[in-house]
Amino acid sequence: MSVGPRTTMLLKTATPDRKLDVAASYEALTEVCAATADKAGRAELVSDCPNHLWSLPASRVLAIVHSEPEEGRALLESARLLRRHHVAVVSPRCSDVHRCAEGRAVTFWQPCGKPSADTSLSAWVTALIHRIDPAAAPWLREHDPFAELDDDPDGLDEADRAFLREHTAQLREEWDFLDWPTPDAVILGGPGMAPVHDDGVHVGLLPRRPLRRGHREWDLVAARWRSELLTAPREDHRTYADTYLSYQCEERLPGHPYIGAWSGYRTVRDVVVLTAVMDTVRRARFDAGARRLAARQVACLRGAHPAPWNWRPR
Repeated sequence: MSVGPRTTMLLKTATPDRKLDVAASYEALTEVCAATADKAGRAELVSDCPNHLWSLPASRVLAIVHSEPEEGRALLESARLLRRHHVAVVSPRCSDVHRCAEGRAVTFWQPCGKPSADTSLSAWVTALIHRIDPAAAPWLREHDPFAELDDDPDGLDEADRAFLREHTAQLREEWDFLDWPTPDAVILGGPGMAPVHDDGVHVGLLPRRPLRRGHREWDLVAARWRSELLTAPREDHRTYADTYLSYQCEERLPGHPYIGAWSGYRTVRDVVVLTAVMDTVRRARFDAGARRLAARQVACLRGAHPAPWNWRPR
């Protein structure tokens, strides 16, 4: 397998399961690159959550390997929707997904520079997304944060697995009785701020998950919880909130000066945190480091460590 130096070092310490997972992703990438005349040699795995993101330095392009073609198509459709509504977004290089023999699919994206630490950029992109009328995209799937949660995750001991099952069931019940203060909107639906990148000339959202039809409170809570619960990194949420409200001043939460004052905030925050933890748990079977990280995060949820949490094991 011909991969770049960082990925080679990762594979030297990875568990056999993770090596197989990365190898299958790279095989899908090379299969598609052979058809598109791209160069997959020296490719670097940038991230494997929520999907495999590869950098292809020889072709000056990014590639996302999707577990199924439908996800790739939804991601491309999301990018087209954002561009039609003048939202800064990284451009897909191709207008369609490239299917692989083993069921995976690949989408290609233009280089986008480094992730930006400027939270005002994330707030700006999020506010513009929330202004899009959901009726303009009837193909959007409903946001259901519980749909992607594994009911019985591998890689944890039985006590942690039992806790996650009970914790998920409790939050699901609370979620069903939430009184949402605003109508449906187009949302990001992830567990964090909008991932905005800056190449020194342009800034833009690099979509890693398809957009959803849901409630904008989810995105606002997802942008806030880390600054409340984690010791580091401590994002400047005040800048985010001020920027967001400057774009949404005519639609502030009814009766609530900020998202943390909403009665449903704590439930939504806990569901957002659960999805972030489950993203780690999902990778626990692939990597010993991810197992330690997952165990630490579950311990935080169980109350073994008071907030603000040191999210990573020492």
